[in-house]
Amino acid sequence: MAGSFDATLKQLLDLCAADWVGWIAPLVGLPASVTADPLDADLSTVQPVADKVFQLRPPDLGLLHLEPQSSWDGGLADRLHLYNTLLEARYSCPVHTVTLLLRREANSPSLTGTLVKRYADHREYLWFDYSVVRVWELSADALMAGGLGAAPLALLTDDAELRLPKLVTRFAERVNRETSSIEEANRLLSCGFILLGLRYDKAVSHSLFQGVQKMRESSTYQGILDEGRAEERAARQEDLIAILRQRFGVLPPQVENQVRATTDTDKLRNAFLQVLQIAKPTDLVL
Repeated sequence: MAGSFDATLKQLLDLCAADWVGWIAPLVGLPASVTADPLDADLSTVQPVADKVFQLRPPDLGLLHLEPQSSWDGGLADRLHLYNTLLEARYSCPVHTVTLLLRREANSPSLTGTLVKRYADHREYLWFDYSVVRVWELSADALMAGGLGAAPLALLTDDAELRLPKLVTRFAERVNRETSSIEEANRLLSCGFILLGLRYDKAVSHSLFQGVQKMRESSTYQGILDEGRAEERAARQEDLIAILRQRFGVLPPQVENQVRATTDTDKLRNAFLQVLQIAKPTDLVL
């Protein structure tokens, strides 16, 4: 994984390790009562870093390696095998490897849960089993009723699509009830908001979370809003420049610079109305 989704998942895994282990364990054949302690996932003997690794309790259960994936990776099964081997060598215990596919774009028919390598004569020389969890196939209600830290995944399921507003409200209500500080609530709500972007566009995310008071108080959320406004302004500027060029041909540099320097969206909106009325590009008023 990469980018903000990767960082968000890792933040949730750090903040709510018990919720995630408690949810994943039964899906991969581990006891539902298992507990775990986060471990250092740096495999610095070769360069790669696994996403998240937990020491399971009791210790004879070994490690749980969780690898979230939001986009297709043709070498994922091989990478999971590499991480599994290196973790086993470093900690000298069995490793339960799980890849968590967050959306369909990460899926592939080749992700069967088994990696088999063969010689040229088709004899098998390697067999590696791993678990695949496809989030969109899961029950939204089961996720929403489980540990709070894994509850945002409910919003990414097919089951949630037709009732997203109700599920976002349920999630926000749980956060308000079960967190002990505004900072913790904001972190969880911001994680839910960001992860929703894996499946829906920003307009949907904003409309669903705009009524959540703690979200409005979150610096992370405000930062995302500011980023969205900046993207909207940039798109309007480029569209206006394109229309001016289409009508007048060559655009004087001072006019283009003036358009790019205008950050007021109302002024940019009004400028579109002027294009058909002005005689030359320098008549544009911003």
